[in-house]
Amino acid sequence: MKKLQALGPKLVFLLGLAAALFVLMPVLSFEGLSYTGYEIMLGRELVTINPFDLGEIAGARLPFSPLALLAFGLPLAGGIIALFSKKLVFLSLVAFVVALFLLVTLPDEIAIVYTIGDIEGSAEVDWNMDTGLIGALVTTGAAALVAFLTILDI
Repeated sequence: MKKLQALGPKLVFLLGLAAALFVLMPVLSFEGLSYTGYEIMLGRELVTINPFDLGEIAGARLPFSPLALLAFGLPLAGGIIALFSKKLVFLSLVAFVVALFLLVTLPDEIAIVYTIGDIEGSAEVDWNMDTGLIGALVTTGAAALVAFLTILDI
């Protein structure tokens, strides 16, 4: 187990980096359409109806999501913390646990904002987890486990 103590912070960093890189893969899907993590995080225009360039009649978009930013950013931050300070591995464990919670709740928190004329509303969508979100959950969970074992000093 001394080998885990020596390699633990580096492994935690690599797993945190891998979890953050899953933002590049499809994260959420709905009825055959899938959206990558950075589209969910930064927002995306889904549809705009603007005939003859006279003004927008209707539109739909994914707004910026600070929840998704935290969900994919906390594993990277936790990995960096573990890499640079062995004394702060507990803080990185907390970051991984919070990121796990945010990743699990992500499909329930993302809504589509629509505009019809001057009326704006939001539509709740029954999102499905896609490969990027599942991969991020697995690697974040593994990083939390390695950080926990590193703290135990077995």
